[in-house]
Amino acid sequence: MRSIRPWIFFTALATSLIFTSSAQSASINVLWYTYAGQASEYRQKISQLSKIVHTLPQTSGLGWNLTYWDAGSVAPDFAAFDVLVIESGEAFLTGSAHGPPAVPDYSGILDNRAAIEAARGDRTFITAADADFHTIRGDTGNIPDDSRSSKGDGKCAPLFTSTDCWDGALGHLVNAVNWAGSGNGLGIVSFLDGEHPGSFWWTHENSFLRRDLDGYIDYAGSEQSPVINPLQASHPLNRGLSSRGLSNWGTSFHAFFLPIEGYTPIVDSSQRSGWAVAIATSVAPPLPEPKIYRLRGTGCAAYFPFPQMRNP
Repeated sequence: MRSIRPWIFFTALATSLIFTSSAQSASINVLWYTYAGQASEYRQKISQLSKIVHTLPQTSGLGWNLTYWDAGSVAPDFAAFDVLVIESGEAFLTGSAHGPPAVPDYSGILDNRAAIEAARGDRTFITAADADFHTIRGDTGNIPDDSRSSKGDGKCAPLFTSTDCWDGALGHLVNAVNWAGSGNGLGIVSFLDGEHPGSFWWTHENSFLRRDLDGYIDYAGSEQSPVINPLQASHPLNRGLSSRGLSNWGTSFHAFFLPIEGYTPIVDSSQRSGWAVAIATSVAPPLPEPKIYRLRGTGCAAYFPFPQMRNP
């Protein structure tokens, strides 16, 4: 092989530095559909989470560029986002302080079915948990729900940043957003679509999830002791999570899913054999990593995925 010309070396070195910088400041564009009021605790806490999520050890520094899509507002350009997160239908903490909760409104999702379908990518996560609400409450099954607890009524504190928080609603939510936002096209994260009046949109005739879920979901009963089996434990969606951590949030999961073609069970039900309480689209394994070749120069070296060069 002939010696590599200097310009090739410096191009490789500069590119590798760009990749390194990008990895250190990586972020995904998160579109969060919400019917919560502007001054609600829901928005305040989700905004707070978006500002510190990259500091949580389990996220490997991945940050969020958060944009709210208000119910009833003009639809955004879905192609500009990596993931669409859809608020649960449990409307707690969505109104103004000391006021009633907002009424769930999924008109934006239903009215823009075609545009969402056109942008939808290869990663969809659907959970029967209202993990957004429980994240704001700091719920984890690892802390007994005891009013005498020094943690504050059995909730992790300080919220989001306590090491107690991750293995619970917080990890369930953040893993979902980061996983769905790291695929091809627009990822989808949908929390439980019930249970307040105005919710239950998953199988609505204008729902983009209707074909996936219709006939495969049952809202009867609830799950307080979900199971992450050994195979599921290795999935990125369950990073740092345990069956115990997802248990006993008051009500952890509010519905059950039958097996669905194209979906993988992520969290199983302990009550109903063969049923799941959280599912995700099955993603093909990644392509093999390209071979890395070392480029040498005077006093420094760079690594870059060049194909091997042949003698002319």
